[in-house]
Amino acid sequence: MKPAPRLLIITGLWALLAIALLLPVPLVLVVLWWAMGALIALVAGLDLWHGRRLPTPQAERLLPNALSVQQPHPVRVRIASDSLPAGTELADEHPGDDPNTGLPCPLTPSAEDLTELTYHYRPAQRGPVRFGDLVFWFPSRLRLWRLRKVCPARCTVPVYPDFSRISHTQLDANHTHLLTGTRLQPRRGEGMEFHQLRDYHPGDSLRQIDWKATARRRTLISREYQDEQNQQVLVMLDGGRRLAMPVGSLTGFDHALNAALLLSWSALKQKDKAGAMLFSGDQPRWLPPVQGQQGINHLLNGLYDLHPSHHASDFSLAARQLVRHSRRRALVVLVTRLQQEDLDDLLAAVTLLRRHHLVLIADMQLPEQEALSHATVTDFDQALQVCADAQEQQARQALHTRLRHAGALVTASTPEQMPARLNNLYLMLKRSGKL
Repeated sequence: MKPAPRLLIITGLWALLAIALLLPVPLVLVVLWWAMGALIALVAGLDLWHGRRLPTPQAERLLPNALSVQQPHPVRVRIASDSLPAGTELADEHPGDDPNTGLPCPLTPSAEDLTELTYHYRPAQRGPVRFGDLVFWFPSRLRLWRLRKVCPARCTVPVYPDFSRISHTQLDANHTHLLTGTRLQPRRGEGMEFHQLRDYHPGDSLRQIDWKATARRRTLISREYQDEQNQQVLVMLDGGRRLAMPVGSLTGFDHALNAALLLSWSALKQKDKAGAMLFSGDQPRWLPPVQGQQGINHLLNGLYDLHPSHHASDFSLAARQLVRHSRRRALVVLVTRLQQEDLDDLLAAVTLLRRHHLVLIADMQLPEQEALSHATVTDFDQALQVCADAQEQQARQALHTRLRHAGALVTASTPEQMPARLNNLYLMLKRSGKL
């Protein structure tokens, strides 16, 4: 509770009358002043007692089962209209990372059975967020107090990466161009695994013809093949400090996680298995490969609450851990930001991983560096900046070359381009039969 402006004004006026008592006045005026104060205290006390006896409004908060980071989500609050006093103000105890919810706000009781208020909450980072209770402020009967009533409504909701571009896109081998801007050339009947028998089509090669079936049917029958399924894709996420740098409204780690989830979704759509491992983080995590369309939920639940740590990246240790977890051949995608001092550690990791897996290293390039490579030099300071960046890029290319000679595949892209780039490379490797 807290005193309302009306009570503060009355109390202030009563206190101002005390100034007159400093002058010689009759005793009856002094007694009258004290009587007024007692009356004000009595009326205020009775008003407070009555207000505290009022029941707490009956309310509930309706939330989505899961939220997406950096996306606004509607939060609905339903209150029983007959339990809602006039002049009520709602202050929902939502997480404090969004100051633009518009709360607290006044409520007007509806003529219907339920009064509903909707506001939007935009989570700033991934992980579990906690909503507190619903807090109602309303005036007492004489409007001398602002009374606080709390309706229990505590809950915890997970905040996942923004996966909306996947949920709205049919991502498979025939529709990859919707997301990546490229189209794989269709192959008629060729692939790694036998799929079915079908009638011969002009253009089929002779080796596709099934001569036994042709003899039985007395018409040309061709074998149709499909890409091999049940292969494995393992994503190694660098949880060290190098991906903690901000990139737009997210961090580099957020972009790396988005790329990993998109790649995993693509692998699951191809009926392959997808798994992930976080290394050099505060909480190293291993998610075994899963298969099926529900597998993406398993990966989301296992990765959504991860954040980069302040540790240095240890690639050779991560490689040893991965080999202990999985020796079956897989496409291992290492998502990180390479630095020159990583060369020896990376070479040791690649050498170990290549004994069992096909290794792809995704090097995250900052958008500022990409812009500098195309910048027009206008002054001496900018020239120094462009030259320094060019020297760093040259060293980075030399590092990429050493890693390729060691047997790894290397790709470099900005955070925004990385999800599409990795998905494209995975589909190309799969269709080429290298997995």
